[in-house]
Amino acid sequence: MSKSSKYGDDYVDTHKDVQVFPSVPRRKKENQRFSAKELALISVLTSLWIVSQLYLGPVISQITGVHGVTQRVMGWLLMLTLASLTGKFGRVTAMAAIASLATRIIRLGAPYSWFVGLGYALGGLTFDLLFFFPPAKNLKWGTKRAYLLAISLVSGTIALIPYILFKFSVLEFYGFLVWISWYAPRGIKNVALNVLGTSIGISALPQIEVWASKIRENHRQIDDQQRNQKRQQERVKETEKRS
Repeated sequence: MSKSSKYGDDYVDTHKDVQVFPSVPRRKKENQRFSAKELALISVLTSLWIVSQLYLGPVISQITGVHGVTQRVMGWLLMLTLASLTGKFGRVTAMAAIASLATRIIRLGAPYSWFVGLGYALGGLTFDLLFFFPPAKNLKWGTKRAYLLAISLVSGTIALIPYILFKFSVLEFYGFLVWISWYAPRGIKNVALNVLGTSIGISALPQIEVWASKIRENHRQIDDQQRNQKRQQERVKETEKRS
């Protein structure tokens, strides 16, 4: 016998739209937040990227004759490291944006340098998006390695776009054609440096994964503790209201 026939036609099931697991959306929101350890890790790696750009960059550029070696090799190595350690989207984007902004403010160079910094930020965002692309989670090691190199190739190329657009706006069409023919080999070298940085990170992934498991497990314990504390507080409030 149905409840409507048992209690009459005016019966309304008040439990029909009640969520059985109301904590699931809350858990997703909590996973999107930056934990204290994640913020500390981002601060350390961002500082390492900034210091290497400011102090090692000029020295290595003079030795190799190639500009941007440290920025790109170190930057993409740290992107892979941070993404692997935290396992969460948004951390690499934050690191790239902070490092780009900080180096532009400290140096205060020509206007084009801001477009170069914007390129690094966009490269970090692209790397972040592609690294956490859902189908990539189930890739085998050989395919995953190729995918990571492809990520560095794509994100490194996108990092060039703001600077190229700036040159196009300044030089106009014919001047830009002359400049791009000169810059193309240099741009290819820059992207190759991104791939080199990611390759170094791939070789260190086994060691990184050991630390990643510890960090993520610690994060789960902290999240569980925070959820339990919130539930206890909510129960106390409900008890006070009833009393």
